[in-house]
Amino acid sequence: MKFENAAQVKKWLRLLPVAKKEMKAKIELYNELITDFTRFDISDRAIEERLGHTYSEKISAVESYRQKIKEARDKFDNLMRDWERLSQLLDSEELTVVTEKYLRGTSWTAMEFVVFYSRRQCFRILDRAAEKLVGQTVSGDGNV
Repeated sequence: MKFENAAQVKKWLRLLPVAKKEMKAKIELYNELITDFTRFDISDRAIEERLGHTYSEKISAVESYRQKIKEARDKFDNLMRDWERLSQLLDSEELTVVTEKYLRGTSWTAMEFVVFYSRRQCFRILDRAAEKLVGQTVSGDGNV
């Protein structure tokens, strides 16, 4: 995807924390499912030893879950690679404001105490950064 305007850049930047949360949630969910299936498999084998039959014929989606974890990590890693490349185009003020806002999740109200610029100045710095990134490309279509 190629950024055509500053609004697209800002929309993409807002995806960074969302993608991180999505990745963590998916990994947590799939790890829990893997644990549950592993426990079920152990219990099912014990039942088979006692009764001579099993309740499942290989209920194992563990590899599928591991693949989904890998996909979530890969998606986030691609986003971070794009960010690393784009961040080199920004000056230190712009990088600081964008990092605080979109990677650390600092609110606009708290921003002036973290970066020592007024809230309004932070908006101007962000606008300047977004304008610098117009015309750059990122992998994917910009959706989480």
